[in-house]
Amino acid sequence: MRKFFFLFLLCISCSEGSDDSVVDASPDACDNVVSTYSIVLTSADCDVDIESTLGVSSQYDEQIVGGKRQISFNNIANHSVGAFPRRGNPNTISANNHTVEMTINPQASNTFTSAKGYDFGILFSGVAMDPFTAEFFMNGSQPNRSWNETALTSAVNLGTDCNNAHVQPSGEYHYHGTPNAFIDALTNGQTPTSMIKLGYAADGFPIYYKYGYGSDGNLEVLESGYRLKGGSRPGDGITAPNGCYDGLYFQDYEYVSGISTLDEANGRIGKTPDANSEYYYVVTDNFPSSPIYFRGTPDASFKHGGP
Repeated sequence: MRKFFFLFLLCISCSEGSDDSVVDASPDACDNVVSTYSIVLTSADCDVDIESTLGVSSQYDEQIVGGKRQISFNNIANHSVGAFPRRGNPNTISANNHTVEMTINPQASNTFTSAKGYDFGILFSGVAMDPFTAEFFMNGSQPNRSWNETALTSAVNLGTDCNNAHVQPSGEYHYHGTPNAFIDALTNGQTPTSMIKLGYAADGFPIYYKYGYGSDGNLEVLESGYRLKGGSRPGDGITAPNGCYDGLYFQDYEYVSGISTLDEANGRIGKTPDANSEYYYVVTDNFPSSPIYFRGTPDASFKHGGP
């Protein structure tokens, strides 16, 4: 059984003096902040057979038409899930039928495209992976969309279950991070001896779970190159957030070159079970878990609301 990893917010004051609205911007004010990044790494609390509960079978149907891979799915998981509605997420899972497509000949670009506004990919479980949320810093009654809250944080409760997933108001169940019950189903709960392919991204590249082949040919655990920024956010606390970077927002993190073999999109070129060398994405257990950038061109059918 994989262990449960949970980091709690350490409450650090970034203000001093008699005026609590003044933020201390000195270099060492936020040195000891602990990230609020919070991810579940066990499927133990997933005890709902959603197919039996709804009387609906999970759907993942794939066919190649011309140069496109067409996938029909219904966001009903073929594995156990948490109970919904739940604290932080009042929505109920229901079937939502979709058909998307992506190229079978993806090309890696020299630039990265944000996955915001897209489903990142579709997993063989019949469920979409969607890393971003609809929660932002609020400037009065208006969202500041430059500061997007993550779902994988202990600072807010967005009702994710043990698959790091929750439910849209439309009833669509979707992953924000490591889908534990699906991975356990693929591996029979055992440590894998080969890479674990989970599905396909919107640009056509495959998605794998955190294991990849090292230079010695053996499997190794891969982590992203993202780390929490140091210091304080630049906002005034009214129009944009202030306080220490603590992991509440995607923008609290930065990619640091040289600390991971994965690029900004949580991807790399390497050997996989399908090819001696290809670009592939990796779902990691550290931030951001689900990739937040595309290395190729995402198909418009993955865009929220349709092309």
